[in-house]
Amino acid sequence: MKLHGVFIGINKYSDPRISSLRYAKTDAEQFYRAVTKSGLTSDQINIQLLTDAQATRPAILRAIGEVLPRTVRDQDLVILYFSGHGSPETSAVTDGVSRYLITHDVDYANVFSTALDMERDLSRLIERIPSMLIIVILDTCFSGRGGGRTFEGPLLRQSRTGWRISTRLSELNLGEGRVIMAACDDDEVAYEESSLGHGVFTYYLLRALTAQDTLGISVSISSLYDMVAQQVNTFTQGRQNPVLNGRITLGRLPFLRADGEE
Repeated sequence: MKLHGVFIGINKYSDPRISSLRYAKTDAEQFYRAVTKSGLTSDQINIQLLTDAQATRPAILRAIGEVLPRTVRDQDLVILYFSGHGSPETSAVTDGVSRYLITHDVDYANVFSTALDMERDLSRLIERIPSMLIIVILDTCFSGRGGGRTFEGPLLRQSRTGWRISTRLSELNLGEGRVIMAACDDDEVAYEESSLGHGVFTYYLLRALTAQDTLGISVSISSLYDMVAQQVNTFTQGRQNPVLNGRITLGRLPFLRADGEE
């Protein structure tokens, strides 16, 4: 078994109309480093880190849609991690709204044509990867509210009254052996917290994966979700509730080492 991954973290965006984040880049960097220190040997790990100006739409499409399909085998584990802005925005269908992952090079005025569409682009990329177990981890949100890892694009602002996302994140179907673990539900905010130096979700996710008092070498994805969701809910006083969706059988992740450990 080999662990493949693409870790994406974006603090700064090329379009000055998109606000900067504080800890998205750090989140991706620390997750990436923790994986390199897992119990797997170097020849069992194939991971890539894309941050800020490296994390353009073409670069992400290439890393996930071109490189991974050429290197991943059926029994391998794939982790796709994204930390940065998300946005809801009107789609080509006039009464529809989609969720977008905001890459470094997104044009604020043209989110539909320059960002990564969760339902269209991400689903298509995942279909290209032959792995039997793919986990997508998102520390972003799509509510359009202020104060977190999301923003409201200009088209949505004009037509916000009465909109809703027809398929909730918790219902998005990526197929057998594909799991999404997201920082919060559709109508919530993914918070960054200065006292933690991270996004709240990623902080507790990494803490759970690098716990020193655990037994064994791996943790089930469902158990991991339960731990993280409870801690995030408690820390945010119920304002942020992570979401887990997908269909897997006995899916597990390896325990990692905290950044700085030997």
